[in-house]
Amino acid sequence: MSYRFVKVTTHYKEYLNDYYRRNGDVVHKTYQEQMQHIMAEAYGWADFFTTHLMKLGVDACEIIANALPLQQAWAQEHGLKSSGKNIVMAQLKALQPDVIFFQDSFRFNGEWITYLKEQVPSIKQVIGWVAAPHTADDIQQFKVFDYMLTSHPGFRQQLKDQGLSMYQFNHGFEASLLPKISYNDEKSVIDCTFIGSLYKGEGLFNERVKMLETLLESNITLKISGDLPKAKPSKILLKQAAYITAKTLKNVGLTRVSQQIPGLKAAVHWTQIPQAPYYSENLIRVIQPPLYGINMLRVLSCGKVGLNFHGDASGPYAGNIRLYEVTGVGSCLLTDWKENLHELFELDREVVTYKSADECIEKAKWLLENPLERELIAKAGQARTLKDHTYEKRAVQLNQLINKNF
Repeated sequence: MSYRFVKVTTHYKEYLNDYYRRNGDVVHKTYQEQMQHIMAEAYGWADFFTTHLMKLGVDACEIIANALPLQQAWAQEHGLKSSGKNIVMAQLKALQPDVIFFQDSFRFNGEWITYLKEQVPSIKQVIGWVAAPHTADDIQQFKVFDYMLTSHPGFRQQLKDQGLSMYQFNHGFEASLLPKISYNDEKSVIDCTFIGSLYKGEGLFNERVKMLETLLESNITLKISGDLPKAKPSKILLKQAAYITAKTLKNVGLTRVSQQIPGLKAAVHWTQIPQAPYYSENLIRVIQPPLYGINMLRVLSCGKVGLNFHGDASGPYAGNIRLYEVTGVGSCLLTDWKENLHELFELDREVVTYKSADECIEKAKWLLENPLERELIAKAGQARTLKDHTYEKRAVQLNQLINKNF
């Protein structure tokens, strides 16, 4: 079935800041030129879904809602002085899509989606995505979506129990990037790599940080790239005040008041008072700036072993994107054991798992000391990803879901 598809996404602010620092002149290009330039960086899902959907005969395009110079270029070319979500609304009115997939369902949900459906009558399906910790209020806002996708089996069941229509939809790897990843001599000197977020807080990456700090105390050579947040004392104090106020209102039966005040809305769901994040001196000393897109994949490909640690909110389930990126570039994946991981990869043949910091260190050392076995696992993992976990395969699955829901 032929239809018009638009994916609306937002990129991490840190990535966009880095991108525009490196590519200052790009802002002078046309909208299409800017879009092509940023997509060539292969950040996140980039344009992988739209590219493969177009091969299936779908009329597909992308919107990056928070790439401000890009969005302003579109507005100027269409004679508009709008900004933010107003530009997105104007773009969708112009495109008249049948199906919209909102990758950032925390920014686009609730009344805005309801209004969008009124303004763009061509819309037949609005799809949401959730793969991060969320509150009861978020769940209410998600109910405007016709259905949602998630890479997290736990979230799928939780939201399904709340009455949402949910589908399991895993991340993947873009095979067309392999020729662009330059394999070089660095591969022989990086023992283990880890690239990812190190934000601490409820449902975030507290256990990941602990694991990395423990690994740094071993004699394993570990290349870590990420962003250590620098929390301002004033911001922490405001969060603590919000937490105390929200809990006080709850204790006197006024939770509904908190939910109507923007500064307290999120604090209602916090289970502990916010604290400034602490990181060991070892981690602060060795960490290198975050890497994104094709540059990240190149460094992953240079590691003998690629480490993966799921976020705290993942619970007993595997499903983050790094599973497919590490295996896809041909590095040997060493990841935390999860009860559904065997559904994605064959354990000990395609990937290696651990259940504790000690086991992680032990297996990392064994893999480094046994290059033949390590390479066999890496090649098997890559073969599995290229067979079952590519974005080309995911696009076929997405197309089937969309046709099923017409």
